[in-house]
Amino acid sequence: MNWRGWLSLLIAMTPVTAGAQSWPTVNFRHTFPIGNRDQPTQIRFAHDGRVFVAEKTGRIWMYRNLLDGVPEQIANLGAIVHQYQDRGLLGLELDPRFPERPYFYVLYSFNGGLFNDLPPRWPASDCPNPTADFAGCVISGRLSRLTLSGNLATDEQVLIEDWYQQYPSHSIGTLRFGADGYLYVGGGDGAAFVHADWGQIGNPDWPDLRSPANQGGALRAQGLEVEDQYTGQVWLNGTIARVDPDSGRGAPGNPLADIEGASDNARRILAYGLRNPYRFTMRPGTSEIWIGDVGWRSWEEINLIPDATTSPGLRNFGWPCFENHAHVSEYTARPLCAALYANADSGGRTPVSAPFYAYQHTSNEAISGIVFYAGETWPSAYHNALFFADYIHNSIRVIKDTDQDGIPDPVTDSSAELFGQGNLGLVDLTTGPGDDVFFVDINNGRIGRISWDTNPAQRNLAPSAAIAVEAGSTADGPPRAITFSADNSIDPEAGVLGYAWDLDGDGDFDDASASTASATYAAGTAQPVQVKVGVRVIDPVGARDTAYMAIVVLRDALFSDGFDPATMQAAASY
Repeated sequence: MNWRGWLSLLIAMTPVTAGAQSWPTVNFRHTFPIGNRDQPTQIRFAHDGRVFVAEKTGRIWMYRNLLDGVPEQIANLGAIVHQYQDRGLLGLELDPRFPERPYFYVLYSFNGGLFNDLPPRWPASDCPNPTADFAGCVISGRLSRLTLSGNLATDEQVLIEDWYQQYPSHSIGTLRFGADGYLYVGGGDGAAFVHADWGQIGNPDWPDLRSPANQGGALRAQGLEVEDQYTGQVWLNGTIARVDPDSGRGAPGNPLADIEGASDNARRILAYGLRNPYRFTMRPGTSEIWIGDVGWRSWEEINLIPDATTSPGLRNFGWPCFENHAHVSEYTARPLCAALYANADSGGRTPVSAPFYAYQHTSNEAISGIVFYAGETWPSAYHNALFFADYIHNSIRVIKDTDQDGIPDPVTDSSAELFGQGNLGLVDLTTGPGDDVFFVDINNGRIGRISWDTNPAQRNLAPSAAIAVEAGSTADGPPRAITFSADNSIDPEAGVLGYAWDLDGDGDFDDASASTASATYAAGTAQPVQVKVGVRVIDPVGARDTAYMAIVVLRDALFSDGFDPATMQAAASY
């Protein structure tokens, strides 16, 4: 079986469909709060109630809240995004303290790059057909930061331009902030999907000038194994990187961050040997990474990278030499793979790690979304559970945490429980208001919400809480009084909301009960002081949602001496 990449299937194949959407019980249902989008790829929620949706074409839309029917287009990168097949604007993330730090992070296929030429390089109609013309249409990937000013996201700062992409599959993918405040970014191998590719069929107009001879293609995902043979530095293909969100440099504590003479990319990399880590997620409250890696001949994988702050060290997941820790026959003759196969598969610079979970292909499969359920609204059987989507099967499966230790239970091949299936075009999963799971349906141009009703005869969606500082107040600064507003909170059923505030960060929502609230914050002996302020909104039938933001208090002297509160990263993504 030849896997063509999930977006190329929009052109080449038809996903498996189910006539009606199915869920484990009648208590679960899904609704579509956002529709009429053109190939949406990501959704992100801000603590002030705004919702942001990225489209594959390069557009980003801003909704005031989930009831907003007239969104604003805040950015359009279409002139420089190559959105052919798997390529496009695929990654979107908000700064953990957005909008106090008004930054968006985007990850997209850049139509040009790597050779200092100007885009566009490939009009979509002129991109070589990867099944007939194996030269490929070479481009790069970009990680950039945009600044939102009013209703426009501008001032693009390119943090990384890399990811040699010869073929229109296994492109870039996901952006996520960890609890450590650093930005995590993933990209695929950029290699052919219809035949084994070790760089033997290059594009003479835009050759790979870094990789060793016959060690390009999918073998770029193993670049660190033969790093000394590269010209300049390895590519970021097939890796997960951890970077400073202001500069794009490798973050402190990365496995190779302190190695003398290490290249910029080597300092960025946490893990390598991935084929297409299109979607990954963080286990809530940690910087532990759970990756959905799209497979080739036989397997889809979920791979785990431990929290880099507590378990440093490189991880190698083996592609293209391994798939589910089994040898891949098309690559066994490659010398780089032979080195990994030595000593009972424990050879090489970094011995290969087995996946946490893998499921075998029965037809075409493509893991296309992954998220933890971190709330308490759904039944306890789903608390801390890991959900993952498959684009081809239009399905969502779940691996539960039955012993409630915070970590999903190990499961065997294909034994993850089916949670839902239908004509959904799933390309991302995330969490949002009411602790519900939201999904992105690229085929039907919409955002779905999966919710739980205790009483199916009385359907009710949880409200969406919003918290922001009122005009005249600032989130960061010297001791001061701050006024907060929850006025952008909404109830989908248009009910009257109740409010409860935690203004002192003690975890108890007992400080105020109106839609606005004020408090005075003093400096402490430790500098700076950071307070996690929250508001809880409750609808007429008792459903609730909570939003948080961080405020920072500095002594007057420190503040006036030029301390930049923007350097303060929140300890968690609120």
